[in-house]
Parts: sequence; structure tokens; C-alpha cells
Amino acid sequence: MLEPIKCTIPQIVQKCANINEIATVFDSENEKLTFSKIFNEMNVLAAGLLASGLQMNDKVLICGSNCAQLFLSALACARARLIFSLLNPNFSDAKQLQHALNMGEFRAIICFSANKENELLYNYLCETAPEIRSSAKGHVSSKAIPKLTHIIMAEEEHKHAGTFTLSEIYGRSNREKMEKMHPISDDNPDQLAVVQFTTGVTGQPKFVGLTHYQLLNGCLSSVKALNIKKDDIVCCALPMFKIPIFTLVGLLPFVLGTQVIFPSPSPLPRFLFNSINSYKCTHLLTNAIALRIILKILSAKNVELLSLNSIILAGERVPSEVINNITSQLKNVTNIVSTYLLTEVASMPIMTNNRADIINCIGKAISGFQINIAKDAVPVSSYKNSIGELQIRPVFNSRFFGYGPKFSDGNVEWINTGDVVKLNESGNICLIGNKDDLIFSSNGTLVEYWIIERTLCLCDLIKGAQVIKCSKNSPLTAIVVPKANSVDKFQIKSQLQSLCKNNKLEVPEKFGFVNELPRISTKIQKYRLREMIQTGNLELI
Repeated sequence: MLEPIKCTIPQIVQKCANINEIATVFDSENEKLTFSKIFNEMNVLAAGLLASGLQMNDKVLICGSNCAQLFLSALACARARLIFSLLNPNFSDAKQLQHALNMGEFRAIICFSANKENELLYNYLCETAPEIRSSAKGHVSSKAIPKLTHIIMAEEEHKHAGTFTLSEIYGRSNREKMEKMHPISDDNPDQLAVVQFTTGVTGQPKFVGLTHYQLLNGCLSSVKALNIKKDDIVCCALPMFKIPIFTLVGLLPFVLGTQVIFPSPSPLPRFLFNSINSYKCTHLLTNAIALRIILKILSAKNVELLSLNSIILAGERVPSEVINNITSQLKNVTNIVSTYLLTEVASMPIMTNNRADIINCIGKAISGFQINIAKDAVPVSSYKNSIGELQIRPVFNSRFFGYGPKFSDGNVEWINTGDVVKLNESGNICLIGNKDDLIFSSNGTLVEYWIIERTLCLCDLIKGAQVIKCSKNSPLTAIVVPKANSVDKFQIKSQLQSLCKNNKLEVPEKFGFVNELPRISTKIQKYRLREMIQTGNLELI
């Protein structure tokens, strides 16, 4: 029986403070953080944040990826009893950043470089609130983002009116201010530590509250299920702004003593191969889409990664070709694990390493988590296998804070994931799709739209296809991405309808054409396709 961790993040960092070993390596920055350095930096930065005018329980948005100061900023917020949130810095426009700041009621934002440009976030903030340029540090005041008072720029060369640099925050700390902070021993594991946005794949992002207890035990449950040992070395090739990733790799050194290597801030690190070979990493955390690209580059450069024995594939369906390529190219890898990520539990509550199941299933619940399949949540009158909505209990039956900004009282027993699943004969969970994306015929039978999509993609004239319905009585509609705009749309429609007829599948009545499908984190947002049709922004033929 797995025994839960009963402490806070600062408390577990403090327990490890005297370990004379390197906890994490940020390779592209040449930054090796020992346990003692992490503890000291956490305290210094925490005192600086409070000295800048922030107060306990204020919310801090941290926008960035895998760099040392982002990692330390998150720990410092936890030490100062500031509630932090991690977010991708590559916002598409200023309105998206404004929406995030207002939805989360953030008092501070810490800005790291985005892929597009170093000053992206500052420029978006000034576009939203021009008065920032004439504001005093820590006293930003704007009706457009009413809660925000603190803007902290992580890049030292970017000094602007109305903003701190991270060095200035560190500089506001001293021994006296650190001693005046509340004792770490006073912290409560059930305190809110994080407020995190869901991915927004199936609808507008929601805002989830998570405790220290849930983060630490989400990590504990995952590492035990993944069979990671203290002497292993984990290489992270996924961004920490996904909270299940932060929970695993950010807290792993303190939960188990295992060293974690971050090759570079980017999701597909330039330094990945060098980092794995230099530090003799045993585990690689990535996803199926990224790994496909990694293996292609590996083959082209004729590089071997002999130290790897485990591949952890996070949150994606795993194509058979990826499994086959791992087997042929990474000869010492004996363990391939596919995991299901869920923001609401900040963890990977379901996983499998059975190669017979890994392509079609997401696995079984790991120790510490319970699942339920709510059959009455899916209105299907007949289907060859009984299906339902996947429900998950928070780790070790802890209280679920629910969704913000007004969080619940913790009485919610089950989290509704929105994912529709079925159990196969061996008890593994097979993911069908999101509840809102399901399509039903007039008699209530589930339309196997995923088979229609795969069949449509056999056509040489298109690059991709999605099948949707806007409502129960609306026509079955295929949205396709043509390979060339010069091809007649009616010709494409005719060929696709013939494909469906020849394969004895339900034939879409309407067709829409787009240059690309809306995505987030590589996943297609079907709800946005439905919105485009309903608002008249996508013409159908």
C-alpha cells in the first residue's frame, strides 16, 4: 500500500536541503542546482517577492518553459504562500493574455522569453494597458487588467518602466526579511498551492485549484507506477508549463532523490542528444508526436542513445510506427509507457506499459487514484461495447477544490473528465473521444466518426479531415484540409463521399474546407470548428 506524503512543497524542499547532490540540471544554461542551492534560492526569492509588495494568497502567473529561474520562481511562490500558475508564454495575441490575467485574478506576472520574440509578453501587456509605461514598479493600475500590480521581467536586459527585473526582486531580499517570513513548519499540505488552466482542447480553458498534498502525491503515485528509482536519471523533453509535467519532473528530486535533466527551454530541445549521452539519462519524458521527430533526427544524424532504458510518452495516442521505431532505433529501451494526463489531478493517473495494449488503450488507474465509468452520462441506446464518461477521484481521495475563480468547498467526490471511454476484455481503458465531440444517429446509436476520419484521410487530395455535428439534428459534416487550393472542392467532396460509400460508412452530407485545423498542443479543437459553422465563418457545400 502506497503511503501518502503529508507535507508541503517548501517542507519537502527543506527536508532535502542538506543532501550534497545535484537535484536538477538546466543544460543549455549550464546551471546545476544542488538541493541546498534550491532551498537557499527559494527562500531568497520568496522574501524578495513579499518585499516587493505582494501578500500571502496573491496569485502569480508564471509564463515560460524549462529554465532554472522558472523552476525556482514556482518554488519561491510556494514558500511565500503565493498561489502560482504556469502557462505557455506563446500567446497568440494580447487579448488572450488579458483574458488569462483577468480570469485568474492575478496580481503579478513573471515573464520569460517566448519563442516568437523576447519582448512578446511585455508588448502584449502594453497593448492592453498603455498606462504601464508610466506606472511605478509594483503599482500598475489599469481597468483592462484591474487586479494586476506587478510585472516582473525574467530577462535582465529588458528593463522597462512599470516593471521589475527578477534580479531586482532577488535584490529586495535580505537575511532580516527571510527571518520574518512565516516558519515553513506552519504550512498546511491542504493549502491551495496552484491554480492552473486546463488545456482548452475540448472547450474554453477552465481554472483548477490544486493543493500541495495533491501535487506531491500526484508525483509520488506517478513515479512509483513508472518504476523510477533514486539512481535513475530522467531527461525532460516536455514543457513544465503543463502542470502534470511540472508535478513529475519538478518535484521528483525531492520525492525520490532522482536527478532530472532539462536539455533546453524548447519542447524539442536542440541539446537533447548531448544531454542524454553526457548525463547517461535512463528515462526520456516526451510525447508521441515529439518522439517521431526525435527519432527521424536520430536516424539522420546516426546518433545512439545507449543509456536510455525507458520512454515515457505523455498524454498522446501512440501510433504503432512510433513503437516499432523505438524498438529498432533505441535498442536498450525495454520499457515504453503511455500515460494519460489530467490537469485536474496534476498527474498521470492512468498508464500502461503493455505493448499489446499501448496503441489502442490508455491503460489502468495507478495506485493512489480511483476511476469510475459513468454509463448514464453518455446517451447511447446501443453499442457493441458499453461505454461511459471517465470519472477520476483526486489522489488518495483528497478534496477537489473545483474550478475557479470561485472554487468549491471540496465536497466533489468525482472529477468528470469529459472523456468517453470503454473497458476492453483485459480491463484496460480505451479512449473513444470527448463527450462533446460524440456524434449520434437519429435512433441514438453512436456514429464511429473516428473510422470515417481515417477513411477520408486515405484520399490523396487532402491532408486531414474531421467529422462533426453541430447539434443532434444538424447534418453530418466533414471539415477537410486540401493539399492544394487549385483542386475543385466539389471534386474533393465527390471522391470523399465515394470513399465512405465503398467502405460502407455513413456519408457526410456537408463539407467545409480550411487551410489548417485549429489545434492546441498538437490536439485538434473540434469545438472551434463547430463554432465556426454556427457563427457563419465557415461555408459548407
